[in-house]
Amino acid sequence: MDHATSPLDWDCLLHEVIHLYRDADPAHDFSHILRVCHNAEVIGAKEGADMEILLMAALLHDAGAGSKSLNSDQAWPAAVHLARDFLTRKGWKEEAQEQVLYAVKVHRYSMGILPETLEARILQDADRLDALGAVGIARVFLTGGDLKRRLYHPDDPFCKHRGPDDREWNLDHFYQKLLLLKDGMHTTTAREMAGRRTELMRRYLAELQREIEGWDWSEEEMVPDGGENDGTIGPARR
Repeated sequence: MDHATSPLDWDCLLHEVIHLYRDADPAHDFSHILRVCHNAEVIGAKEGADMEILLMAALLHDAGAGSKSLNSDQAWPAAVHLARDFLTRKGWKEEAQEQVLYAVKVHRYSMGILPETLEARILQDADRLDALGAVGIARVFLTGGDLKRRLYHPDDPFCKHRGPDDREWNLDHFYQKLLLLKDGMHTTTAREMAGRRTELMRRYLAELQREIEGWDWSEEEMVPDGGENDGTIGPARR
């Protein structure tokens, strides 16, 4: 379906959109946008989405919103304003604009909104997938360093006996948010992708626990921890 008054040139769009992220924080820079676009393309193709709406929303979803000068309440209105201006300049029809802008408005995890359209649901999935797996691990510590969070709680690194607090501790972010994302995915395709990435994070946490706590145990001795957060693998004590 043609949503613009002229044919879309996606290569040109990439070059035009990149400047909207010049002030983005390191975890929401243009490389994040490209990964979310890739995730959205994979999911959308399998789930039957309107790909023009979906990919344009993916390109614009964090426009201007990653700047350190904006708090979370200011971030999404900034993104919507920049996205609307961009779509208008590119000659997008009003109805198509509204579909893109809706997906941009509701994609943020902190808003807790269940989207009404398929494209908005897929954008949420695609964005949250980028918080998982190897990239997700890197982004945790990239953001933590930027916010000057400490690495882990010295007495309880893996939230065995306390609730997680990711305002203070980097590792707590795994238990407060990341390990829970898989169950909130909307599409079958995203749940499958999230399952693989979440398992990688669990393996990382298991190895990190081994290094931090200095336990001498083999891979065969690793058993599910079974704690409240169910996020780590603990050793079978001898």
